Amino acid sequence: MSNPIDHLINEYIRTLSPKELGAIKGNNSIRLDKGELPYPPSAHVTKAIADAISTINRYPDVLGGTLRESLAHYTGVRKEQIVIGNGSDDLIELIIKIFVKPGEEVLLPVPTFFVYWHATQMMGGNPVFISRTADFGLDVQALLQKVTVNTKVLFIANPNNPTANLIPRDVILSALNHLNCIVVIDECYYEFCKETAIDLIEKYPNLIILRSLSKSFGLAGLRVGYAITNEEISDYLYRCAQLFPVNKLALAGAIAALEDKSYAYSNIVKICQERTSLAHELTTLGFSVYPSATNFLFLSTKPLGITSESLVSALRKRNIFVQDFGMKPGLDEFCLRVSVGTPEENHEFIRVLREEILAISI
Repeated sequence: MSNPIDHLINEYIRTLSPKELGAIKGNNSIRLDKGELPYPPSAHVTKAIADAISTINRYPDVLGGTLRESLAHYTGVRKEQIVIGNGSDDLIELIIKIFVKPGEEVLLPVPTFFVYWHATQMMGGNPVFISRTADFGLDVQALLQKVTVNTKVLFIANPNNPTANLIPRDVILSALNHLNCIVVIDECYYEFCKETAIDLIEKYPNLIILRSLSKSFGLAGLRVGYAITNEEISDYLYRCAQLFPVNKLALAGAIAALEDKSYAYSNIVKICQERTSLAHELTTLGFSVYPSATNFLFLSTKPLGITSESLVSALRKRNIFVQDFGMKPGLDEFCLRVSVGTPEENHEFIRVLREEILAISI
């Protein structure tokens, strides 16, 4: 039976899949499914947020206010090159809104971050999937073969999500040198790998870098992302952005986090140490574990003869959450992603995982 308002809904929106609430996670659950930092923000950050609460009857600063200056200082660019958004998801939508007309194409080397194609479909664009190499590298020749007069944007997550690998700089340069469309390099895991293309902004007028304070700075719940680009693109992004893209508490927390970088860096050291230990444990259990330049590990359950869906479901029943990527674009039915938790969380995860593998295999 058709809905009486169907004819009023934009046709591109009708084709989108409905969102689900997802599993409710209790306080005792181990949450390794969202790429979050397992450590809370520093006392300096929580104090700044608490101090800002008394003024939330007033609107936040327009277009991010002084956070632009803080981010410019942190990244080494001019404040006019910084665009602040409600997480990088917000900026992804803005980029597509500005550069992609209905029916035009967005190139997506898969597997990659699902928001790229979701936002493309939402705007009526056409996501064009390009297969990666066997080790999830970027196949520039395959990419170029997909370029048409309708190609408007290319998204490259670097490091890639969910596969955690870095694309070498020479490959990035090859893509930039052969493409006239907008090239977006998503560096939201930058602090874990220290690889960046920011220095190429001045040379390539079609380049946009995306970053986030969610992962390295532990502010996922505040939703603060930012873009770095030339001043012309920055101007157009802000023309389409909300006047208040980030709320007042998020602004206060983000500025304070950038003032307390040593705390963030100390957490990154701990995560990288735990990542090495966790990868070793998972390899010992029989998983294929891919190299990681992020705060998560990408695994294949194929050597175990178990689908990722069955293993993720079994762990969920034990109140442990990891992300199933089985049969997502560019992947088979054996793929999952595990965020690196605290030492205690990782230890319990491995203990339960060992039990569940044994139970499924019997």
